[in-house]
Amino acid sequence: MTVSLRPDVARGWFPADAASHRRDAPKFCPSCAAPLGLAEGGRGLATEYWLGSDRVFVCYCAACDWSGDIVLTERVLGHEAEE
Repeated sequence: MTVSLRPDVARGWFPADAASHRRDAPKFCPSCAAPLGLAEGGRGLATEYWLGSDRVFVCYCAACDWSGDIVLTERVLGHEAEE
């Protein structure tokens, strides 16, 4: 059996979007570091939605009962407090 690895152009933007979701979705809980995905043995959830140009992941961790939104950023600027 031969499997074709050509791009799926018939479905438009979906294949590229699904690939970026798999790449960027949080893999671990930010509160307790437990895996979120079932494939990694976790019991959590990470679902993506868009708010304007922002990509937001709404997450839930059953291990510690944490839930929240994670917003992807291109760049973060911060400062170091003086001592």
